[in-house]
Amino acid sequence: MSVDEAPTISALSYEGLTAVTADGRPATFALLDEHGHVIAAGMHVAEAAWTTSIQAYREFLMGRGHLRVFTKAEVLRGMGDLESD
Repeated sequence: MSVDEAPTISALSYEGLTAVTADGRPATFALLDEHGHVIAAGMHVAEAAWTTSIQAYREFLMGRGHLRVFTKAEVLRGMGDLESD
Protein backbone atom coordinates (compact mmCIF):
# COMPACT_ATOMS: atom_id res chain seq x y z
CA MET A 1 0.00 0.00 0.00
CA SER A 2 1.48 3.32 -1.03
CA VAL A 3 1.10 6.49 1.02
CA ASP A 4 -1.50 7.72 -1.48
CA GLU A 5 -3.63 4.61 -0.82
CA ALA A 6 -3.36 4.68 2.97
CA PRO A 7 -6.22 5.66 5.28
CA THR A 8 -5.70 8.57 7.69
CA ILE A 9 -6.35 8.62 11.42
CA SER A 10 -6.57 12.01 13.12
CA ALA A 11 -7.18 13.23 16.65
CA LEU A 12 -8.57 16.49 17.99
CA SER A 13 -8.90 17.26 21.68
CA TYR A 14 -12.60 18.12 21.33
CA GLU A 15 -13.43 15.42 18.77
CA GLY A 16 -11.40 12.33 19.68
CA LEU A 17 -10.23 9.91 16.99
CA THR A 18 -11.55 9.93 13.44
CA ALA A 19 -10.51 8.05 10.34
CA VAL A 20 -10.98 8.49 6.61
CA THR A 21 -10.15 6.35 3.61
CA ALA A 22 -7.47 7.42 1.13
CA ASP A 23 -10.13 9.19 -0.95
CA GLY A 24 -11.58 11.02 2.07
CA ARG A 25 -14.63 8.91 2.88
CA PRO A 26 -15.37 8.26 6.57
CA ALA A 27 -13.93 5.02 7.96
CA THR A 28 -15.02 2.98 10.99
CA PHE A 29 -12.78 1.80 13.82
CA ALA A 30 -12.88 -1.93 14.52
CA LEU A 31 -11.26 -4.59 16.67
CA LEU A 32 -10.29 -7.82 14.93
CA ASP A 33 -9.42 -11.17 16.43
CA GLU A 34 -6.37 -13.14 15.33
CA HIS A 35 -8.36 -14.61 12.42
CA GLY A 36 -9.45 -11.25 11.07
CA HIS A 37 -13.04 -11.47 12.33
CA VAL A 38 -14.59 -8.19 13.47
CA ILE A 39 -15.44 -8.47 17.16
CA ALA A 40 -16.42 -4.82 17.74
CA ALA A 41 -16.84 -1.85 15.43
CA GLY A 42 -18.10 1.71 15.47
CA MET A 43 -17.55 5.02 17.21
CA HIS A 44 -17.61 3.27 20.59
CA VAL A 45 -14.38 1.48 19.66
CA ALA A 46 -12.79 4.81 18.71
CA GLU A 47 -14.03 6.37 21.97
CA ALA A 48 -12.57 3.51 24.02
CA ALA A 49 -9.23 3.81 22.19
CA TRP A 50 -9.21 7.59 22.74
CA THR A 51 -10.06 7.28 26.44
CA THR A 52 -7.40 4.62 27.00
CA SER A 53 -4.76 6.68 25.17
CA ILE A 54 -5.56 9.86 27.09
CA GLN A 55 -5.49 8.03 30.42
CA ALA A 56 -2.07 6.52 29.63
CA TYR A 57 -0.72 9.95 28.71
CA ARG A 58 -2.13 11.53 31.89
CA GLU A 59 -0.54 8.81 34.03
CA PHE A 60 2.76 9.46 32.30
CA LEU A 61 2.54 13.24 32.83
CA MET A 62 1.73 12.78 36.53
CA GLY A 63 4.90 10.73 36.90
CA ARG A 64 3.13 7.62 38.06
CA GLY A 65 5.18 5.49 35.73
CA HIS A 66 2.16 3.65 34.36
CA LEU A 67 2.84 3.20 30.68
CA ARG A 68 0.05 0.69 30.18
CA VAL A 69 -3.64 1.41 30.73
CA PHE A 70 -6.40 -1.13 30.16
CA THR A 71 -10.01 -0.66 29.11
CA LYS A 72 -12.04 -3.58 30.41
CA ALA A 73 -13.65 -5.87 27.86
CA GLU A 74 -17.04 -5.30 29.49
CA VAL A 75 -16.84 -1.62 28.51
CA LEU A 76 -16.28 -2.51 24.86
CA ARG A 77 -18.90 -5.27 24.91
CA GLY A 78 -21.66 -2.78 25.64
CA MET A 79 -20.47 -0.29 23.06
CA GLY A 80 -22.35 -1.26 19.93
CA ASP A 81 -20.60 -4.46 18.93
CA LEU A 82 -20.70 -4.83 15.17
CA GLU A 83 -23.03 -1.87 14.85
CA SER A 84 -22.16 1.16 12.84
CA ASP A 85 -22.69 4.52 14.57
